[in-house]
Amino acid sequence: MLHKWVVGLCFSFFMSVLMAASVTATEDEELAQTVFELERSVAILQLSKANLEDYKVMNEKMTSLENRVDFFAVLTLLLCVALVILFIQLRNQNKRLLADGQMIKEKVTAEK
Repeated sequence: MLHKWVVGLCFSFFMSVLMAASVTATEDEELAQTVFELERSVAILQLSKANLEDYKVMNEKMTSLENRVDFFAVLTLLLCVALVILFIQLRNQNKRLLADGQMIKEKVTAEK
């Protein structure tokens, strides 16, 4: 009889802990969702309170950033083109060196 009571108490303790953990996890998810919604609402409220001068400043910053990105894009393109030209020149020089080496070999064998 005592054995049944101990097993029943252990089972009820285990189930109550398990149910509390699932309730806590659900509450954590709901709390995280609520915090996210509040942060989003605050961001929207801050944007809605911005005046025309704030929008002009943001527009100027975006334009400046676009110009920097455009500059670096052009610079990257030019570097890639320079690398392609360099590799073509190296290939042509390698062909010339191989041809010169072949001619030297032919002269040496002809002289023998």
